Amino acid sequence: MAFAVALYHFGYWFPILRQGEFAADTAKKIGVYGVEGFFVVSGFCFFHLYGAGLLTGRGARVFFTKRFFRIAPLFYLAIALNAAFGFTGGGVPYSGRMLLENATLTFGLFHPNHALVLGGWSVGLEFVFYFALPFLAWAAVRWRPFLTLATLVLLALSLPWTYRWVPQAPMAGDMKFHTYVAVANHGFLFLAGGLIAQARARWPIRLPRWAFLLLAGGLAAVFLLKHRHFYDDFTIMVGTTRYLFCLLSVAAVAVAAFYEAPDSPVKTVGRYLGDISYSVYILHPLVREGMERLHPGGWAPWPGFLLAVALTLGLSTLTYRFLERPLMALGKRWSAA
Repeated sequence: MAFAVALYHFGYWFPILRQGEFAADTAKKIGVYGVEGFFVVSGFCFFHLYGAGLLTGRGARVFFTKRFFRIAPLFYLAIALNAAFGFTGGGVPYSGRMLLENATLTFGLFHPNHALVLGGWSVGLEFVFYFALPFLAWAAVRWRPFLTLATLVLLALSLPWTYRWVPQAPMAGDMKFHTYVAVANHGFLFLAGGLIAQARARWPIRLPRWAFLLLAGGLAAVFLLKHRHFYDDFTIMVGTTRYLFCLLSVAAVAVAAFYEAPDSPVKTVGRYLGDISYSVYILHPLVREGMERLHPGGWAPWPGFLLAVALTLGLSTLTYRFLERPLMALGKRWSAA
């Protein structure tokens, strides 16, 4: 999903896509709903992996220690590189308050776009979810319908954003995007992922390959063919259209969750892209910034696009191998102490 977001951004930063064409429409949908789908996957993974284990003080400590070592080091590195470039991502000033919010990874509690890293708003939302997860797990264990009810409540809470406040927000000063990234506009996606994890644990059935391919192909066809020939990204980020694509994202995660994929080259590539996904998401804007500094006159579209993709994959692989993985191992050791 992170790689899809990077391709979407690079496709416009090094303009190989033309507004209104099928490829551009598809890239926009994948870019926007790759992030939304990530929220669903995140909710699924944490309810699936931790669940009742979060109900003890030690379980919560293990969870937060591991997540800090997974997220914080690369996030701090990206802030340092942004500062070195003189680049503030979304234009957030390097004030004492913003530095403190980012250092503690609490900026999502104030506003997700307080991130000092471009695209960091989703990291802010992730940490809001982490802070709430022990309570959510506790409630889900004690009352089985809780996740269903909580998902519906958060879905209802998102309605004013999707139908009124985001559409009515002005484009000036990025106010429309600032309104869109609100926690209340996305929280239901995390809990929808938790519902999928709950269902998978209760129902032992798994999809045969033919059913998985049929369902996945059908979802992909609807995703590709629905809502074409649009120019403004916000067209697909508001109203009933948004909920349709959110539903497709949830359904895609559910289909994948109920299928046991056999070992194959496709699975190997998917696992590799999953391993480096956080690095890809955080580093790809910095790759573009570095390329612009190296060649201020601009890059030809296809050479620039291909070089940006190659650099992002290469740097992300190195970052995962020499920064993320060792620090995740350190976090695991500390949490077990």
